[in-house]
Amino acid sequence: MGTLLETMVPVFGLMALGFAAARRGVIDDAGVKGLVLFVFNFSIPSLLLGTMARTEFPTDIEWGFMVAFYASSLITYGLGVGVGRFLFARPLHEQAIFGMGAAFSNIVLMGIPIVLTALGPEAALPMFLIIGFHSATFMPLSVGLIQAGLGSGTSKASQFATISWEILRNPIIVGILVGLAVNWSGVTIWPALDRLLEFLGLAAVPCALFAMGASLASYSLVGEVRPAIVLSLLKLLIHPLLVWIIAVPILGLGGLWVSVAVVMASMPSAVNVYLFGARYDAAPEVAARTVLLTSVCSIFTISIVLTLVGA
Repeated sequence: MGTLLETMVPVFGLMALGFAAARRGVIDDAGVKGLVLFVFNFSIPSLLLGTMARTEFPTDIEWGFMVAFYASSLITYGLGVGVGRFLFARPLHEQAIFGMGAAFSNIVLMGIPIVLTALGPEAALPMFLIIGFHSATFMPLSVGLIQAGLGSGTSKASQFATISWEILRNPIIVGILVGLAVNWSGVTIWPALDRLLEFLGLAAVPCALFAMGASLASYSLVGEVRPAIVLSLLKLLIHPLLVWIIAVPILGLGGLWVSVAVVMASMPSAVNVYLFGARYDAAPEVAARTVLLTSVCSIFTISIVLTLVGA
């Protein structure tokens, strides 16, 4: 228990500090937005680039853990869509937000610091492999469902080009791809540049957690919360449970890679769920409440998951 507290208290303590700072007006909305942009555009990409460039890839990567993570994620996404359609009678474009709320994990702002803190640096490779395909899987799926629901006149080719460009220009994806290119080419990063990347990367974990807490301060649980409760159960309980079921009993996997997949699946719904809902006017109130509720409840559920995986 002592080790678990040593892991969780700094993580959620930083989030609580960011939340309190935003609520008290110590940092305003512009400051929160600037911090989030710094984390997404500079700090985390630098951390990913440097780590991927230095990582020694094993010859026997357990790709089954990726199957377990993404198969369970797509199943949970489908369950979220089904909840939106059959339980709450929402239109298709809002069903997509329900699916995102159930399956789109906060694997960057919370996943990276928690996994590295709880499971150690050896967990970096499987974690980054999951991150590399995350947006590329769920962004096209969600945008496609939203556009189909809204009856947009934009051609499918145009939609595909737009989504592909958005994914490829994502700084986090760029950081991973450049790091892989440097690693596989055998090029040594100039020491001064490597030091710069290290400085930026060191800021990733504390700034990401502080920014996450500050971002949550603008959300509210006022209003109907039943959809958020159902989606929270799917996200925090069903999603990681499905990962474990597919990985262990079905595929016969085990070890650190499975632990990383289960922990990443136990992360709360990502802030991007709300951003998508607000951008397309698709159940933004459900998205905001789901992000807030899963983030608060994850204090307990993540602690349980870390205990179960032996972190």
